[in-house]
Amino acid sequence: MTNYAWGVVLLFGSVVLPIQAEDQVKLIADFDSEPPNNLGGNFGAFSPTETEQVYICRATNDDTVKHGNSGSSIRLEYNVSKGGSYCGFWIKLGPADSGNNFDASGYSKLTFWVKGDEKSGIPAKVKMELKGDPGTPVGKKYIGEITDKWKKIEVPLSDFVKDGKINLNKLNEVVFVFEQRAVGPMTTGAINIDDLAFEK
Repeated sequence: MTNYAWGVVLLFGSVVLPIQAEDQVKLIADFDSEPPNNLGGNFGAFSPTETEQVYICRATNDDTVKHGNSGSSIRLEYNVSKGGSYCGFWIKLGPADSGNNFDASGYSKLTFWVKGDEKSGIPAKVKMELKGDPGTPVGKKYIGEITDKWKKIEVPLSDFVKDGKINLNKLNEVVFVFEQRAVGPMTTGAINIDDLAFEK
């Protein structure tokens, strides 16, 4: 569910029209439907190998748990109970697998809403990666303090640049990674993510 900040208010006679400040927000994915996302890109879950059947991430659109009154979120269920295992979820920043060259240099942060599933298990930390094309530097940031209530996460893009020396002018995808060493003590669980965006 998309939630834009309200911007300038215009007066036409006795009618007041609020204008959404969409230029302040570039929505990547509201997860209200199957791919493509709001930038025309694909998204999906991944595991270390294509043949892995147990220690995996499952991604499903969830219209029963969402931030706001309508739409859906993406539910990510993971199992990393095997030593050293990992899995996750990727979102392309354009219609191609590579070479999307999304320019985020005009924005200051990457934001999203997250809610943990207390019954399934809530990860202690989830790794976020901001990537360009394969072979280029990767920016990384660990996200913690996830609860069973909706929480807005705001990650300064400068954190990704400082960590990975990435080029904000040529971005290709955002990735969420569940690592056994980071999600513990529970190594299975689920979170819901909604309204992934770049903001100024």
